[in-house]
Amino acid sequence: MDWDGTTSLTRGGWADIMAELYAEHLPRLAIESDAQRRTFAREELMTLNGKPSIHQMAHLAELVARRGGVVQTAEEYHDEFQRRLGEEVRARLDRVRREPPGTDSLLVRGVRGLFETLRSRGIAITLATGSVLHEVRLETELLDVARYFDTMHGPDTLEDRTFSKRAIIERLIAERGVDGASLLAFGDGPVEIRETKAVGGIAIAVASDEDNPGSGRVDAAKRETLLAAGADAVVADFHSARQIVAALIAP
Repeated sequence: MDWDGTTSLTRGGWADIMAELYAEHLPRLAIESDAQRRTFAREELMTLNGKPSIHQMAHLAELVARRGGVVQTAEEYHDEFQRRLGEEVRARLDRVRREPPGTDSLLVRGVRGLFETLRSRGIAITLATGSVLHEVRLETELLDVARYFDTMHGPDTLEDRTFSKRAIIERLIAERGVDGASLLAFGDGPVEIRETKAVGGIAIAVASDEDNPGSGRVDAAKRETLLAAGADAVVADFHSARQIVAALIAP
């Protein structure tokens, strides 16, 4: 199970923040309009969705260099991205602390029902996130979903470039003594979709409309990207969690 955009909306809109940072630094080519440059920037950063964000900042540095711009280090880009994102995250978490228990305003619609349904069938749930693990652990406690996960995996720091979802998948398969066909993954990034399909698992893409949480609408751009990555199916959220599980897992 992925975290941001799949389980939690804590970092909803991160792609907009990152795309704006890309746009601020990426020089425009003579053959493209500003709109084309911005579209290119978003498409490029989304190809790495699912990896720690330092990878996307390293890619920004590469793109700026290719276009003859003034290049900053990946770490400098990353610091600015995390500063902007951090302001949004802190405000959202402060709001949740003031809400009545069970409000679930920062959870993807229906995800608690999905977890309850999976656990009732004795299915182990592993969290694999590209966000810093100790921060996500705190968020899972605040949002009251930590109890659903058997294990949690993620990078130790913002600068960690060693973490990969491929390694987590390989480790899970080895530790549980099963083959890849036993893996069912939910995610909103092409990385986890590709890695799940690479071992023969079932990959369900979550293409939620993060600008309108709970709307039940599929984000068309996410859908296209995730299907191209090999997703077996696409859902907007988990409003029909029981039906989703019944369709994927034998009684």
